[in-house]
Amino acid sequence: MKWGTLDMQSKTSLIKREILKTIFRSVGWVSIVYFLGLFFAIPLDIIMNSSEEQRKFLDIENLYQYNFQLQFILSISVPVILSVFLFRYTQVKQYSDLLHSLPVKRESIFHQYALTGIMLLILPVLLIALIVLFLYQPLNLQDFYSVGEIIKWVGITLLFNMVLYMTGVSVGMLTGLSAVQGVLTYIFLLLPVGLIILVSINLPYYLFGFPDQYYMTSKFEKFSPLITITQMNERTPSSVEAVIYLLLIVCLYFVGLQIYKRRRMEAVSHSLVFPITKPIFKYGVTFCSMLLGGGYFGEMQDGIAWIISGYVFGALIGYAAAEMVLQKSWRVTIHVKGLMIYTAVMAALFVLFQFDLTQYEKSIPRSNEIERVYFSDNFYLYSDADHEEPLYLKEYENIDLVRRFHEKLVEDEHRHEHVSGRDSVFIVYELKNGEKLVRSYSINKREYKPFLKLIYESKEYKMATNEIFQVSSDETAKITITPTGPVTKRVVITDKQELMEAVEILTEEVETASYEELQGDYEPYADIEIYHKDSKKAYMTWNPAYKRFEEWLETKSLLKDAKVNSNDISFALAAKVEDIEINFAAGYSYEEIFEEMTDSRSSIKITDKEKIESILRNSNGSYEGDFIIAFYFDEQRSIDIKWFTEKTVPNFIKKRLQ
Repeated sequence: MKWGTLDMQSKTSLIKREILKTIFRSVGWVSIVYFLGLFFAIPLDIIMNSSEEQRKFLDIENLYQYNFQLQFILSISVPVILSVFLFRYTQVKQYSDLLHSLPVKRESIFHQYALTGIMLLILPVLLIALIVLFLYQPLNLQDFYSVGEIIKWVGITLLFNMVLYMTGVSVGMLTGLSAVQGVLTYIFLLLPVGLIILVSINLPYYLFGFPDQYYMTSKFEKFSPLITITQMNERTPSSVEAVIYLLLIVCLYFVGLQIYKRRRMEAVSHSLVFPITKPIFKYGVTFCSMLLGGGYFGEMQDGIAWIISGYVFGALIGYAAAEMVLQKSWRVTIHVKGLMIYTAVMAALFVLFQFDLTQYEKSIPRSNEIERVYFSDNFYLYSDADHEEPLYLKEYENIDLVRRFHEKLVEDEHRHEHVSGRDSVFIVYELKNGEKLVRSYSINKREYKPFLKLIYESKEYKMATNEIFQVSSDETAKITITPTGPVTKRVVITDKQELMEAVEILTEEVETASYEELQGDYEPYADIEIYHKDSKKAYMTWNPAYKRFEEWLETKSLLKDAKVNSNDISFALAAKVEDIEINFAAGYSYEEIFEEMTDSRSSIKITDKEKIESILRNSNGSYEGDFIIAFYFDEQRSIDIKWFTEKTVPNFIKKRLQ
């Protein structure tokens, strides 16, 4: 009996060695290609740029900055390709029958294949790291990065390789087709991000105030390793993210094992081997396609009828496509009962959101529940991870003003339906219980001037939204003023006394500016950067309403270089927009407009410096109007375009063009 047991163990061991040889023969090439790709991307690049002259131009801080595009392609493709080829035996009947007829347990087969695949992914990365370490001292790579960066590169690369590989393995256990395995793997990896985007695009049609752009840009890359990999040359995962990915790898391994043990081997060549996964796939594809169709039609054509048409059109295409995959034929059978149930569920969701049964739109916190409020024209500074912590309104009067303004917006909801190309308002209430309430609205600010004027003119709001208030005149090292326009001049102020005067004047200008001056349709004269002694800097624009600052620059003989003036312009051409034969809606360039105005008999040429100065003073930041004026800058041989309305255009131009 003992001899029989030993003989069986010997046979099993022999079979396992033969399986291992088969694995290396069939997929070993993937590991070799991966090594060669990484060698071309990193060690070869290091060697080719090892001369002293070439090193002067290198700006390398980690190994990902060597041919990052190639490393990215290898990272997202090799693990998935390996998982597909490695477990292809589960998708070809003769191979499947042969392997599963051997006296080896299923879980043992899975472990051998899965762990061998992991080894084939680890070896090329370790070999490349060893080669880089071998070159580290001879090529003085310590001038660019530490040994710790090499170890970090190994860890991060292997982490994401394992996530993608184990995802491919687990998904492969659900399907009997290699092509479907590859496609489903990438769908699975991108699904969370895709759903966030699709849902965010559609919810604003039903929930007034839903901040779609905020949610679509709020670090959603963390929900997909594929997107996180695109940023590896700039940021690395935190320790919390790394732990989550490690847990995900372990979970995917054991999920794949359990699915494999329950998989019916006769289901090879089926798109999905488990019956329960077929309706999930079918209606999941239908739902995503429906959201895509509704979002596309909603963006292209305003109106609920178009949106619903998009939903119907998208759902039908998605349903048909899913059935073609499942039935492996374009001649599909439509299951009417299932489609009717899906339609009923979607109709119920439509009613739920259309009539705001969740009370999302009317949800406004009470003043005593609010810790602070962020109030702005957009969400960028609030959601930008690279920006310092946004500044908030904390005074009770301002919080109450924002609340009452918010209540008025909700009351006027139907006046703002599907408003586009208008002013924006972004509100974040941070509550005392730690929760947030975020809303975004597209409105016409002129209709709410009484509220906005009080908020914008409050000292707290100005301090929260203008970086000049974070500047200490004693700590200012330099101020640069760069005119807006195609000129090369600029002003640099470094004198200590002048720096103090400039900061004080600019601070007073912002403090005393009215709502009309702050929100006017103006084009700034210049961009101002204020540098601190600790290398930080504050940024602001020179509003034409800042007359005291302009007078101060004049007294210091700096004004001529601080903004565009008539001496920078050779001549100007003016015309009525209706006389210019350019389709502005289809896009245009300044050169095209200038050429058309030059050839047009209805255009007038202006060379008088005083008149050009008058035009500059009356110009605004609008990109539409009744009159158009082109300025020709001889220094840069470039063109700038301004638009004027009937009210803003200088009288001497209006008279000549009548």
